[in-house]
This record gives sequence, structure tokens and C-alpha cells, in this order.
Amino acid sequence: MGKFIADPGRVRRGGEMMADLPDRVNKIRDNFVSDSQTYRPWAGFNDDFAVEVRPKYDENNNACIEFLDSAGLVFSSLRHAVLSNAREIEGVQSYANEEIAKQQSRLEGPGGDSTGGGRH
Repeated sequence: MGKFIADPGRVRRGGEMMADLPDRVNKIRDNFVSDSQTYRPWAGFNDDFAVEVRPKYDENNNACIEFLDSAGLVFSSLRHAVLSNAREIEGVQSYANEEIAKQQSRLEGPGGDSTGGGRH
């Protein structure tokens, strides 16, 4: 059986490195909306071509915007989950270290003698 050693510092740093991902996605979204408005008039406004093309153009753009909104939420949620995992790992490690320290002090006894008393 293998041994797993978690490094909560690295996990926490990974979560902190994700901090700007939602903002990056929002910037991409804003740029997309701006650019799509630039190209919107190209199809025309009320001629046959515009009536045929514009609904699909709008539908595709809305799908892209919904995807980007979802991606921003996913990155935000992922960061939250990673940072929560780091806190959990730190809590478990802290508890384990406290329990180990308590056990060592019990084994050493009142005089600090660690030469026997209770060891197998």
C-alpha cells in the first residue's frame, strides 16, 4: 500500500494562483460582447439575409456568453474547493501532530525519561 503525504501549502498556493481566473474569463466575455456588437451590423437589419442570418448569429453569441458565464462560475467554485481542501488538510495535520505530541509526552513520563515506560 502506498503512502500519501499532502502538502497543504502547495494546495493553498494552487488555490491562490486561481484567484484571477474568474476575472480573466469576465474580461474575455466583455471583449466577446464588444466584438460581437461590432460585427452585428454586417448581416444587415431587415432585408431577407438579415432575417435569415441574425437569429442564428444571436443564438450562437448567446451560447458563447452563457458558456463564459458558466466557466467563470466554475473557476470561482474550483478555487473555493481547493482552498477548502487546504484548510481541511491543515486541520487534520494539526490534529494529528497534537495527538502525536500528547502521546510522546505520556510515553516520556513525568520526569522526561524516555528510556522505557510504555514502549514496546
